[in-house]
Amino acid sequence: MIHLLKAEYKKSFIELKTYYPDQIVDIIIKYFLFVAFFVGFGKSQIDVGAFYIGYLYWMIASYIIAEASASISFEKQVGTIEQIFLKPVSVLQILTLRTFVMFSISVLKFGILFLIVSLTLKITFTVTPAVLLIFLISIIGFTGIGIGLSGLTLLFAKTASFESIVSYGLLLISGTVISYQNMPDIIFKITRILPFVLEIDISQKVLKTGIISIPDFFLVLLSNVAMFCLGCLVFQFFLKRVKRYGVMNKY
Repeated sequence: MIHLLKAEYKKSFIELKTYYPDQIVDIIIKYFLFVAFFVGFGKSQIDVGAFYIGYLYWMIASYIIAEASASISFEKQVGTIEQIFLKPVSVLQILTLRTFVMFSISVLKFGILFLIVSLTLKITFTVTPAVLLIFLISIIGFTGIGIGLSGLTLLFAKTASFESIVSYGLLLISGTVISYQNMPDIIFKITRILPFVLEIDISQKVLKTGIISIPDFFLVLLSNVAMFCLGCLVFQFFLKRVKRYGVMNKY
């Protein structure tokens, strides 16, 4: 398992090194989006901490949504998808580790963005231990998202349009475009069912109080475990369909 994780990290960093212009452009785009929302809405009307948290969760979610399916899509394109199923470890283990690697790289990218924003906009943000705990638990849910989208890509090789819709849909409910205080109450209550919104909302509250209540902690934990299980079920569903119709290596 450790060797597989090292191999995935090595592969990912080789890709980052090889295609570094794409990574630079991506960070620049995320920076301009941040500035457009932060400055455009007016600093006086924005809670800096809450804004950072919402943007952080959206940025990581968008990376995982894009990369999880792109990875399987590339394997199908070059004809190596079947090799994944012949490895001595299960496909779910491979996808789980890949999603974790994607998560790590997205955090690294956000760190670079955070540094650039801090230097250019002169704003600061401090992460409390309680907020960090919620963020670490979110790895479980994000992994489920990655696994589920990988399963979707097994059947439908090209899912770029779907990824964009989901990604920018999450941006709208991340609290960066419209703060949760200004969001219509009925919409907020409906979207709070999603672990993504739940984590952001609780993190924003914890940032002000410095502590997380036991009910909120278990609510975040259970919602992320549920998301992980749902992602695995979605993957198994599409995997069975792919095997039934024999379209695994079709692109």
